[in-house]
Amino acid sequence: MATENFISLRDIADKAGVSVSAVSLALRNSPKTSVKRREEIQRIAQEMGYRQDPRVAELMQHLRKSRRNRTRSQMAILVPELSREETKNHPRFRELIAGIRSLAETVGFGVDLIYLSDPGMSCRLARSIIIARGIKGAVVLPFASGTAKLDFDFGGLCVATAGYSIVEPKLHRACPDYFKMMDEMLDMCVAAGHQRIGLIMTKTGGIGFKQFNSSFLYFQSGIPAADRIPMLGSPIRRTWHDEGAAPDSIKRWLHKYKPEVVIGTAQVLQTIQGFGISVPDELGFVSIDVSESPSDAAGANHCYEMVGYEAFKLMWSSLNLNLTGVPEHPRVVLVDSHQQPGFTLLPKSTKNSANPAAAKMGKRKSTPTSKVSVK
Repeated sequence: MATENFISLRDIADKAGVSVSAVSLALRNSPKTSVKRREEIQRIAQEMGYRQDPRVAELMQHLRKSRRNRTRSQMAILVPELSREETKNHPRFRELIAGIRSLAETVGFGVDLIYLSDPGMSCRLARSIIIARGIKGAVVLPFASGTAKLDFDFGGLCVATAGYSIVEPKLHRACPDYFKMMDEMLDMCVAAGHQRIGLIMTKTGGIGFKQFNSSFLYFQSGIPAADRIPMLGSPIRRTWHDEGAAPDSIKRWLHKYKPEVVIGTAQVLQTIQGFGISVPDELGFVSIDVSESPSDAAGANHCYEMVGYEAFKLMWSSLNLNLTGVPEHPRVVLVDSHQQPGFTLLPKSTKNSANPAAAKMGKRKSTPTSKVSVK
């Protein structure tokens, strides 16, 4: 690989027969040097192949300011979908922001939150605000409702995102390790003595869903065919508010396949309980994400704060290397989840019958569908 000769200010000064400070002033078009002297030094620098290091130049410009006039370096957090109030009330986003803030403040950055859902806001206006504030780095939060494209011009910016939600453009991203997460949830069920394990996904189509499903199918390939329960995929949500669990299809699925444990979201748990099924006495349950209430359920802690922390590190790395725009080869950093025991999963030996939930669903077959309020 060919190497490029580095031309320093000292090299130019020696060639021009002037001081290093004179070269520095000339290359910055400072009025402290004459026009003739500036043009001569700039000509020599160009002939020698001098190239300014943009990161050093930016640092020196910052240091030349008086301490009183210096401003704290800022980075932006872009929130593509939720409002300010919705973000405050969304556990996953609160933790992501906390993780980003934690490292940003440690290394001396202030944090500007920019909500693309604000009245009158657009991606173009948000970019203008970022440029006007002198911000060079941004972390983009995921869409709450699922996967989507983000029509944002990231040219000149160092950027990363959290999760797999933003499918275009392809950015550096920090994500929970969904494949390993499902492995560990299944291990939790097996360790409790359960064999018939079912999976209900209320959000389908994204990479996270595919990794969950891949792990689940791999697990099923190693168990007896009689214990394999098909995954139930509910309709895709319109917004994050209306995540539904399709009660009718869940009721039919429970009655047909008679699982001992169900892995699913908090909304799935609400729906099951709405049928009058007691969890965990009649049916075990493992939560895909314990950041959702009830947080003391058995299930997976996605460690969102650490995901936010790692997303900032990806952005900061690009900033230090002056690598801007959409990367040619995006990096993905996987963050381990933590599995927690909880009240929703009991050892099989403590239950009263082989499958009381299935028996109850059989008795209530003609009962009208329960309506469950999902908040």
